[in-house]
Amino acid sequence: MEEEKLNWANVMRGFEESKKRNEELTAQVVETGVRMNAMFDRLEKMFAESKAEQDAQTAAMRAEVAGIGKSNGMFAEDVYFRALWRRKEFAGIHFDDVSDRMKSKTMLPDGRKLEDEFDIVMTNAASVAIVETKFRAREEDVKELAETAAKNFRLLFPAYKDFKIYLGLGALAFEDKAVKKARECGIGLIRRVEDNIEYAADWEVKAY
Repeated sequence: MEEEKLNWANVMRGFEESKKRNEELTAQVVETGVRMNAMFDRLEKMFAESKAEQDAQTAAMRAEVAGIGKSNGMFAEDVYFRALWRRKEFAGIHFDDVSDRMKSKTMLPDGRKLEDEFDIVMTNAASVAIVETKFRAREEDVKELAETAAKNFRLLFPAYKDFKIYLGLGALAFEDKAVKKARECGIGLIRRVEDNIEYAADWEVKAY
């Protein structure tokens, strides 16, 4: 009988020890989980701060590039406006007046609002030359000029609706695809050579 009580006491003591070990293990697991969560929170915060800093740097770089692009574009426009104002000639045609940044807006019959601005506009009694300026001319610039410039100009300035319109693109550099597209569309190209400007096109400029 005494042996039976001893065995039961051993069982109960083993049970208590096992329970204590389980409680300690559970506490360790909980503590580990807390530490892991804290570590993940710190990592997440560090990642968020790093991403925010990177986004800020990217935004600043984009703004700087955009500013440089705008500044270069304004420089190109000024160069070609001054040169064309002095020469008053484009595509072998003499023009009486040269204006820069002509812009207007109107409401179309279908209710759409049209607004556009043209870098350089040259006019005489029968013709208009629209010259857009870029720092570096791309194929997309030529395509947009061919598709929209003459149409929009006639809509915005109806006094010139029956005039012949010639299109030109002045740039300090031309991509090869831009030159090819300009040839296809009959758009005149102008480039700067030292302090002078000269035609960069060996084809006839088309009247739109």
